[in-house]
Amino acid sequence: MRKMNFKDQVIWITGASSGIGASLAVQLNNLGATVIASARRTKKLIELREKCANLQNFMVLPLDITDPQSIEKSVAQVRQLGRLDLVLHNAGIAQKGLVIETELDVDRKVMETNYFGTVALTKAIMPVYLQQGYGGFGIVSSFAGVMGIPGRSAYSASKHALHGFFESLKAEHMGCKLNVSFILPGFINTAITAKGLCGDGTPYGKVETSHRLGMTPDECARDIIKGLQKKRKQIAVGKFEVYLLSINRIAPGLGHYIIKNHPMRRWRRLKSRLDLM
Repeated sequence: MRKMNFKDQVIWITGASSGIGASLAVQLNNLGATVIASARRTKKLIELREKCANLQNFMVLPLDITDPQSIEKSVAQVRQLGRLDLVLHNAGIAQKGLVIETELDVDRKVMETNYFGTVALTKAIMPVYLQQGYGGFGIVSSFAGVMGIPGRSAYSASKHALHGFFESLKAEHMGCKLNVSFILPGFINTAITAKGLCGDGTPYGKVETSHRLGMTPDECARDIIKGLQKKRKQIAVGKFEVYLLSINRIAPGLGHYIIKNHPMRRWRRLKSRLDLM
């Protein structure tokens, strides 16, 4: 299969103000792509632009994917570029808390951002792709998007939902030359866990040790780009934790045992500190 060349392509990245999204924006711009960087924090996007090699091919586009008017306005601006080759759905919010201790409002907020926001933007973009006859989506999911993770019920549900939505979308528009890649990061050293919501809706406030010791966002972005170049349908990124996906696929019972027992023992030790009991 011929590798995708990002030179001169137009790539829209949501959640681009920090972490994986920011690294993807800089690296893809350096590879010659015209990057549309979106997030709610415009100042961060402007600062990110200064790190790029091709400033003239970097567009700052403020976007709140939970706001329908913001989506409509942003898509209208993107249409003016005349083409759109790839959208990387990276915007999202994490969650930390046992099912019975997570308020329903938190579940709704996570779903509104991770699922409904992404779906709304996708629905607005599809007419562009249908008119062109081609297009691509890279969905930054998670290991939690293909397997249940203790303490991540709302987050896992939102990512599982995205997999179902995009699998159906691809089946409906096969004649549109629609390429869909699910990106599954493991433990990446970003602030996603610090910004994640606890059961009562307050931010967790610190980066978990598992993520702090994980792959850097730049390393993660490089591996994601390699997977996108090869048009892989599933791009798993991380260190040793990526083997858990293979175990879960080949021997689901063993995968379930590992997830249920090993992370839960660590979780129980942390519960007293988080006042979750």
